[in-house]
Amino acid sequence: METLLLTKSEVEGLIGMRDAIEALRNVFIEHQEGRTKSYPRVHIPFEQYYGSIGYMEAAVDSLGYSVSKIASLFHQNPEFGLPRVISVITLNRIDNGLPVAIMDGNYLTMLRTGAIGALATEFLSKKDSEVVGLLGAGVQGRGQLWGISEVRSPKKVKVYDVSIENSKKLVGELSKYGIDCEAVTSLDELKGCDIIAAATPSTTPLVTRKIVKEGTHVTSVGVGAGLGKKEVDFMLMKESRTFVDDIEVAKRDSLSEAFMTGVLKESDICGTLGELLVGRKPGRMADEITIFVSAGMAIQDLAVAKIVYERALKSNVGRKFIFSA
Repeated sequence: METLLLTKSEVEGLIGMRDAIEALRNVFIEHQEGRTKSYPRVHIPFEQYYGSIGYMEAAVDSLGYSVSKIASLFHQNPEFGLPRVISVITLNRIDNGLPVAIMDGNYLTMLRTGAIGALATEFLSKKDSEVVGLLGAGVQGRGQLWGISEVRSPKKVKVYDVSIENSKKLVGELSKYGIDCEAVTSLDELKGCDIIAAATPSTTPLVTRKIVKEGTHVTSVGVGAGLGKKEVDFMLMKESRTFVDDIEVAKRDSLSEAFMTGVLKESDICGTLGELLVGRKPGRMADEITIFVSAGMAIQDLAVAKIVYERALKSNVGRKFIFSA
């Protein structure tokens, strides 16, 4: 009957990127084979407060749990000393419905988003990729770079952000680890990158054919989410080998505008991450442009939250309480 409460720092100490990559590899194979229950993300906008609250749910029978995540984005929060993004994950047993854990979701969202980018990079980028372009120097951008570094060995990182101060801050952090980094002030300076990872809230295309060379892989995690974001040019997606986390999720969420306006058709999508993982679709096929677009799915949150909960029990981390007490 006990529920475990886990803070952000406790969650951070229980799981890393390599754990997340392998957990997502397994859960997306389950998803590809039709053994998950995943439901559409719901957003409730609050324009008067310049924000929105999103709700995500999923279950995986083989893992024994369901998950619910509530993630809010309020742009004015920092002015009041609050985080711009606040996320909470609840994990329930599927055999009796008990909420076994409630945990901070901010770190896990970054981790699982970086992990899905890593899996796409593993299959779709050149193995000898050396130069990474990072669009967005925030939390999600850091997660993408962490994930990429687990599957490739970049020798150079170019960081672009609308705030040059944010770019320089990230470059300073990375330089401490001996990584050759550069804060760039123009998108044109990203020409020649082998991998481009975009994690921005931009409502206008940043990644266009102008800056993407043949052979480049692009990962985009800042599109859609019901908020009109489109950091990658839809026409570039049409002209490239484009993959998504899930076709239906892409049609109603990340690429909904492109599908509604007819810019993209389902036939323009080469396949899904699950199809890459089980070998039903080939990954990189020579000197081509590949794109992976992820809206994010609750099965990702479930995969990492399960690890955190079970390790917390073994390590006696967190505080237990009983709702009915």
